[in-house]
Parts: sequence; C-alpha cells; structure tokens
Amino acid sequence: MITQIKLTNFIIVKSLHVDFERGLQIITGETGAGKSILLGAVDIIFAAPVNAGVLLDDSKPALLEATFSIEKNNELFIKLLSEHDVDISEPDVTFSRQIESDLRTRSFINGRRVSRQIIKEFRQALIDFHSQRDQIKLFDTAYQREVLDSFGDLVDVRGKYAELYHKVRSDIDKLRRMEQDEKEQKERIKLYEYQSQELEEAELRQGEDEALQSELSLLNNAEEILNDAAYFEQTVYENENSVFDLLSGYIHKLSQYEESNQHIGNAKKSLEDAVANLEDSINEVRAVMDIIEVDSSRIEQVEERLNLINTLKVKYKFSIPEMLAYHDEIKEKIETYSSAKDQIINLQKEIESQIEELNKKAEQLSVKRQRAALKFATEIKKAISRLAIPDAEVELRFTTINSGSNNGLENLDETGKDEVEIYFSANKGVKMQPLKVVASGGELSRFLLSIKKILSDKLDRKTIILDEIDAGIGGRTAELLGDFIHEIGKFHQVICITHLPQIATFADRHFSISKISKKAHPEIWIKELDNKEKREEIARMLAGSDSDIALQHAEEILIKKKESL
Repeated sequence: MITQIKLTNFIIVKSLHVDFERGLQIITGETGAGKSILLGAVDIIFAAPVNAGVLLDDSKPALLEATFSIEKNNELFIKLLSEHDVDISEPDVTFSRQIESDLRTRSFINGRRVSRQIIKEFRQALIDFHSQRDQIKLFDTAYQREVLDSFGDLVDVRGKYAELYHKVRSDIDKLRRMEQDEKEQKERIKLYEYQSQELEEAELRQGEDEALQSELSLLNNAEEILNDAAYFEQTVYENENSVFDLLSGYIHKLSQYEESNQHIGNAKKSLEDAVANLEDSINEVRAVMDIIEVDSSRIEQVEERLNLINTLKVKYKFSIPEMLAYHDEIKEKIETYSSAKDQIINLQKEIESQIEELNKKAEQLSVKRQRAALKFATEIKKAISRLAIPDAEVELRFTTINSGSNNGLENLDETGKDEVEIYFSANKGVKMQPLKVVASGGELSRFLLSIKKILSDKLDRKTIILDEIDAGIGGRTAELLGDFIHEIGKFHQVICITHLPQIATFADRHFSISKISKKAHPEIWIKELDNKEKREEIARMLAGSDSDIALQHAEEILIKKKESL
C-alpha cells in the first residue's frame, strides 16, 4: 500500500506531503481544488507520459515520490523486488520520478535509477487505477477470462496447463528445426558425395599444375627451341672456325708465354674455364634436344589436364593442396554422417502424446471454468443489484479458440481452449448482448467494481485508485457504492476521490484538498480531517455550507454510518 506521497514543484504544488494508511482513504474538496493532481502524480511516477505545464517553476525540476510498504503476500511485488535487486531490509520502497525543465525524466527506486519498463512492471504489481479509461479493459475478453479464472481459483490449474502448452510449442519448434536440419544435412551429404567423386576421379597431385604449365610452355616452343639448340651446337662445335676451335687456339698460344707473365697465365686459365663451361652448356643443350619433341597430341593432353585442374580451382576456389585437404575433410564427413530420422520419429510420437494430454487438460480446465462461470455470474448479479441495477442479467458464454495453427494446436492457446465473453442486460425482458456492446459508462464502472469486490480476497493486495467513479450517480445508489467501496477497502488500500457525501462518510481516513490563492500562483493544501472537521466537510458536501442544519444532518449521517459499520 502507499504510505506516503511527496510532490515538489508539480503543476500548482510547491511542496506537498501526505501520509496514507490501510483501508478506504477518501479525498474531497471543491471543484478545481486540485484533487486529481495527487493521483495524476502517482500515475506519472509509474511511467505515464509527461505533458507540458507540469512544472510550477520552469527553472527547477519537479520531484514526485510515492512510498509503498512491502506487502509479504503480494507475490508479484516480492518477485520483482528480488529480480531487480531492490533492498528489502527496510519496510518501505520509494518510487520517484524527476522531471527536468525540458520534460526529460528519470525514474528511481530507493534512489537507484531504473528504466521506465521496470517501473511499468511494478505498476502492475502495486497499482490498480479505476477510471473510465481503465474500465475499457473490461471489454477485453482475455481480461474477462482472467477474472473468471481468479474467481474459480483456476490460476494454478491454468499455470500447469500453460507449462505443458509451452513445452509442446517448444518441442514442435524443435521438431521443425530437426526436420529442416535433416533435410539440409542430407542435401549437404549428397553434395559432398558428388564432390568427393569428382575430386577422386580428378586424381590431383601436389605441384601438378606447375609441372604441366612448364611442360606446356616447353611443348608450345619445341620447334623453335630445337632450331636454336642446333644452331648453338653448330656455332660452338661443328662449324669451321667454331667458338671451340677459336678458344682452343688462343689457349694453345697463351700456354707458350704463361710462365713469362702472371697475367698471361691467368688469362689462359680463364679461357680454359670458359671452354669447360661451354662444354657443360653444350651438354645441357644436347640433353634438351634428346628429350624434347614436337608432339601435338601431347600438347592436347596437357592442355586438357590443365583445363580440368583450372576448372576445379575456379569451382572450389581452392588451390590443389587446399582441394586435396577439402577432399579428405568431406570424405570424413560422409563416413561419419548419421541420419537423425530416428530422433525425429521419436520426437513426433512424444509430441502426439503431449498434445493428447494437453487436450485432456484443456477440457478439464474448460469444465471447471464453466462451473465457475455459473457461480461467478450469480455473484456479479448480486453485487451489481446492490449498486442499483436490480434487474441485471449476466451470463458468461464460451466458444472454442481458433488459433489458426496447423500443428495440432488449432483449438488451443496458452490459456486453454476457451474464449470467454460476458453477456449483460441491465433491464428485464431485454436480450443479453456482449458487455462491450450494451453497457453504459456508469454500468461499466459498477460492473468492474463488482468484480473487484468479488475478487478482493483472492488477489494480491494492491492500492486501488478510484478517480471520480461517482459521476452521474447520487442518492441511495451513492450510499450503496460507498458501502461497496468500503468493503473492498477491507482487503485492499483504496484511495477514492469523490464529490458525494454518501461515499465520503465511509472513509477510514478523510482528506480535504483546497486551493489557496497567492500572489505568484495558487497552491494546493491537503489535510487529514479529525471528527469535527470531517463533519464540517460532509456538511459542505451536503448543503454547500456548514450551517447548523447541514452540520446536524452530517452528524446524523456519520453516527448512522458508524453504527452500521
């Protein structure tokens, strides 16, 4: 529950501090006094959008704070505190939001900055705003099913069903992935087998492409090489006055004088080395002439082989060593491949069994819902009859879900098999129609209050905020509504803004808000009323003044109310 609200520099609030307790907290005041500012601040603290004009002084930030006591029986609240590492050694938790002059905001829990998304999670656990906007959720058939399950104590049953449902969905997704993987793996293995055969038949060898390229170059130039080699041999050895003859002659001449001079001896030695090298060269040329031949058929063979190798290089984007390594790799994959078909068949059987079990659980849940729906409709009729709709007819009607799926879950979702919709008629003899079609705003408000009253002892304790739900009602209906709200306050903290004295008399604590005019700007002031002040406020609400007659009437109402409670 909210124990404290503090506002600074917010709209027309310079500084405001109010403490709340358990039960029904009533807030009253003249029209325009600023009653909704307090609850609007709570809405903003819990992630509502911020609009222009929220700062009293644009040069300073606004700070909005709401402190909540830690309710041990609010399981969602405790779970969120744990998930987000909020210290629970203290009895209270403070949520705050700071609004800068440019309307940028920051949210905090116990002074630690957090995201708006986290704040929204806590909003769901702590606050139940009941306004015309929040009544719209009653039009949602999913919400109608939620409240039915809460009434019938079926939340745990549905939770166990939902666990199995999500398990089945997960297994179906797993099966689809396995089937897709099996298909892709088979296609890959087929590709590997084709590639392995292709590379096997190619009989590639390390360095083969370089050797073939060299051979092809030799073969393509064979005739020219042979002609050049023959000419070289003739020039060096066979022709008259050949190079060999000339050099030999010089060597002979120099040998006659080599002892006379060192340089002559060196020259003779160099020429002898040149002749030896010339003989080596001519031997290499003769070796080439022995092995080379002009062979067009061999050229074709080499070119064909090179074309095959180059085609494989382009196809695989690998060199020969890389293709040989890849061939070894895919051969191993082919050898170790094992089909997952047996696993797929086993999972299919398991899913079929799970879907059968899921349908049984969905049917059992549906039967329990339909039994609960009869009692729930009766309880709603009793409750709204207390709120001056005595001839109301209520019925919860069931249809089967159509999920549009084709995986065996066509008539199921995580909540079961049921679509649930509330049908309603406010008057005798008028055909019931869906609540969203026929309910007026006042009827919808009372309908939602009836549901909250019925479920009040079944739900986690929250702060229920009622913002002028008394619009358009008065007299006996207002008194009935006040009694109704007070009963809800026995289980939940209720903060209610009202204009009606019939409702205000039920307050466990009564606060009055007033607007004080000042030179710079008006400010609002809030005060918890004692018994005397409460009587004066009720008198004002009854007669617009605190005349003796009005005060006496207010006293009588309060005494009567005290006796009835």
